[in-house]
Amino acid sequence: MASQEEESFQNFFTESLTLGLVKLLEETLGVQGVEMTRYNPCDRMVLTSWEQRYNCTLPKDLKNFYFASDGFKLIWNYEYAGEVLPIGNMKISKVSELRRIGGFKPQEDADVLTPLDVEMCQRQRTNFRHPVPNIGSKCKLFELDGCQGLGKVCLVYQQPHPRKDIMPGDPSLVEQPTIWLLDRCFDWHFIADDFTTYFRMMLVHKGLPQWQFKFTPIGLTPWAEQFFALLAPHFLQSAAQDTANNWDSTCNLLDPAIFKIKSKQSKTEHKQQGSN
Repeated sequence: MASQEEESFQNFFTESLTLGLVKLLEETLGVQGVEMTRYNPCDRMVLTSWEQRYNCTLPKDLKNFYFASDGFKLIWNYEYAGEVLPIGNMKISKVSELRRIGGFKPQEDADVLTPLDVEMCQRQRTNFRHPVPNIGSKCKLFELDGCQGLGKVCLVYQQPHPRKDIMPGDPSLVEQPTIWLLDRCFDWHFIADDFTTYFRMMLVHKGLPQWQFKFTPIGLTPWAEQFFALLAPHFLQSAAQDTANNWDSTCNLLDPAIFKIKSKQSKTEHKQQGSN
């Protein structure tokens, strides 16, 4: 009975977390192999240790996400011209994989970027709304998703500029990181103001290939655009419209409370196991 209740809750959590995307994909003609990896909640001490190690405070929405699920992975295939192709890929790194981009590069890990790598290749550009991340000792970058080798989605803490009228220790001094895409040419592209917004964008775009690049001057490749036309044609609207707002809608808003529900459920199960 308990296992049935747990399975029922997991299904409810999955549907709520993904805004019903799993069910939608399973009902989409041509989509196959929808697979969502289930992760246990992250231990509070692990998150505290991460924050102490990097001297960063995770934003509340991301922290609540990790308390509910230590990572996220949802993949799916699509049958096209007689072939089954891996198309959808949605990922959020586990806390243990939330590595800082920078520092010394281990010999065995050639894919880890250092500040020198970026500074040597980066073309400085001006973003009037969001200053482009400036690699340095006070700018900290953490990889949320490797984009299958096409770039890196990063949680970016930029150098804070505290006001003189704010006392030390004031919560206003805690910087809220933003989400950026670092492409293979080492150019930065702003994606979202916070984790919740990025997560919702990822779901709304169904993890289609290169979806993050739709919000950059690079745009989609013809191959990726073909699958957008097949599976999400409403995103391929006139370029005259505001592309950054095409994904947004008042429907299917992600409720952050779902993370707290999962966290409470996990604590209850832990207490029950301890009493047995």
